[in-house]
Amino acid sequence: MPSTRAAPFCLFAASLVLTLPLHAQQAAAETSEPTDAGESTQMAPVTILGSPEELVRTVGSAHLVDEADLEQFRYDDINRILQEVPGLYIREEDGFGLRPNIGLRGANSDRSQKVTLMEDGVLFGPAPYAAPAAYYFPQSIRMTGVEVFKGPAAIQYGPQTIGGAINLRSAPVPAQREGLLRLAGGSNGFGRLHTRYGGPIGDDWSAQGELVHVRSDGFKELDGGGDTGFDQSEALLKLGRDIGRGHAELRLGYANETSNETYLGLTESDFRANPDRRYVGSALDQMEWDWYGVRADFEQPLWGGQARLTAYSHDFERAWRKFNTVRDTDIRNILRNPDTPRNRERLQILRGDIDSNPDFAGDDLLIGTNDRSYRSSGIQGRFSRDFGRHRLTTGFRLHSDRIRRDHDEESFDVADGELVRNDVPLAITADNTGRATSLALYARDEISWGRLTLTPGLRVEGVRTEFDNRLVGQDNSENFLVVLPGIGLHFAQTETLSWLAGVHRGFSPPSPSLDSSVEEEDAVNGEAGLRWRSPVGRIEAIGFYSRYSNLTAQCTFSAGCDDAQIGEQTNAGRVRVYGLETSFSKRLPVGRTLFVPLEASYTYTRGEFREAFESANPQFGDVEPGFELPYVPEHRLNVQAGLGGPRWEVVASAQYQSEMRDTAGSGPIPAASGSDSYTVVDLAGRYDLTAALALTARVDNLLDRDYVVARRPFGARPGRPISFQAGFDYRF
Repeated sequence: MPSTRAAPFCLFAASLVLTLPLHAQQAAAETSEPTDAGESTQMAPVTILGSPEELVRTVGSAHLVDEADLEQFRYDDINRILQEVPGLYIREEDGFGLRPNIGLRGANSDRSQKVTLMEDGVLFGPAPYAAPAAYYFPQSIRMTGVEVFKGPAAIQYGPQTIGGAINLRSAPVPAQREGLLRLAGGSNGFGRLHTRYGGPIGDDWSAQGELVHVRSDGFKELDGGGDTGFDQSEALLKLGRDIGRGHAELRLGYANETSNETYLGLTESDFRANPDRRYVGSALDQMEWDWYGVRADFEQPLWGGQARLTAYSHDFERAWRKFNTVRDTDIRNILRNPDTPRNRERLQILRGDIDSNPDFAGDDLLIGTNDRSYRSSGIQGRFSRDFGRHRLTTGFRLHSDRIRRDHDEESFDVADGELVRNDVPLAITADNTGRATSLALYARDEISWGRLTLTPGLRVEGVRTEFDNRLVGQDNSENFLVVLPGIGLHFAQTETLSWLAGVHRGFSPPSPSLDSSVEEEDAVNGEAGLRWRSPVGRIEAIGFYSRYSNLTAQCTFSAGCDDAQIGEQTNAGRVRVYGLETSFSKRLPVGRTLFVPLEASYTYTRGEFREAFESANPQFGDVEPGFELPYVPEHRLNVQAGLGGPRWEVVASAQYQSEMRDTAGSGPIPAASGSDSYTVVDLAGRYDLTAALALTARVDNLLDRDYVVARRPFGARPGRPISFQAGFDYRF
């Protein structure tokens, strides 16, 4: 079970202690001669894309949400941060982005399993190989940049190399002493504290402490009353030292969450009457988790190039007590067909309108706790060097992770509108451990001939998985070895117009299971397009095509699988995905002091199965050739526009997403099935009182649209309704 909540405050206290010598030196520093900032060898931030100016020369589709973009809206929700990125899809879940579902170029978005997720170049998923579902995600508000990379260079990052990679940039330790304090409050009891302070300590040492706390009472209305909100905290401490020409950095992190979240949604009619309603059956649902991380980096000039070595270890403990189903029927059947006599009665029990019959166990509400512990650790290295026409990058990663599952289930009756534990004994529904060990080697060479840049790359990865199911007394192990080549091309026709193309083999490793027939996900991916810095604005258009020889999906509870299916893999065979990504940006001056920021992105995607198969995974079912992929929207559009001056700015963001299928199929999406199409408008503003102090405000879902974001796993679930927040940023 998750442990004590004292750890974040201990870390923050340690960060305050480290800042004391900074303050003690400040008075002396003000009277001494200034030092040369170039003398410090601060740890260079780990980036995929580099600066915005380098994007135009990047071989492959790439997008950078830089610090200026993040400052416009100050989102706490990674879903909203990423909505401007073309080629990326979001399946919302809780309205706050607590557990994102992100997909790239048609890859399954369930729990972001098919995306390589990193913070400063290191995998942060609880168990990226053994259980890639991303139940942990770092606090978005503390990031200074978000990089999204698709195309051939994605093979460097792995293990998911089909869709692409997302790298979160944390704030580096600054070269001079500086700090940040952000406070905000808003509707539904929203509150946020974000503070950061750091800088040099003496000649060779530097440190930075950071703390984030975000909370809300929630926007959902539980029948009978109750808390539907959350509390999240995260603390991070970085300690650096210059060693000769190199630099070492140690970082310690801790995060926790308590959220009263549920997987239980609503019937169609109940959703349309009140989308924010929650049934009594979910009154006990609560997620608790704790995350611990330690990481050490060393960077050093070597052999005319730059070498970096990183060791890391992460632990994640989570327990989610949640409504599972009704004993003698599938809850999805009740919610889809609420008007049959038996389902009507069961729904009334679920709502708390009538009491259960204590003498009939068939209508028991089953509530289970999915208790899981994860560990992820490894060592990775990277070396880069320029020589002649070549920019060579090589690297390795030795990684190990594991997941332990201990799931149980209790039976409840409803009496007087409340859940009451009955005398049916507790049942153990899952008791297993999955492990994975991998060794990956990669090389990438950027070769330039005048205006032409050719970038061949190669990744070789071996993976061993082990699975021990103690509930049935069986175990299994598998070995996989893959060779992943890729090549990209970039041609600068002029200083403002360039063309790009690339092809690579994508791979997604299978997770540990008892099934010896599981196969890796395998695809050939291609792209081609242009970038043009025209007088009208910066324009990018890239077409993409993926031909899967085998598409896979792992069963999760969020996909609608039961405990007996959790972790099972579906081999979906041949699939075709193709589409178009476009983006536009321009900053228009208006008069002497005003400016108008404009941005837009659009993604068109089609994905379809090319062969028939049968699957117990509720996202698929019985599939025929030509069926479309579930939860891949055909159209996504984001438009941002605003007006600003020297000390203020107001920006609006409009996000449109077309409806998505809940289950693989063809033809029109049936009514009351899948997600709604929707348009959501957010509005944000900033006013600088001084150079150091700014007032901020934001309204999300300004038009207060009601829309179904998903029907996974059980019933219709809402997007976040209109909400607001206001606060201030103080930099010192």
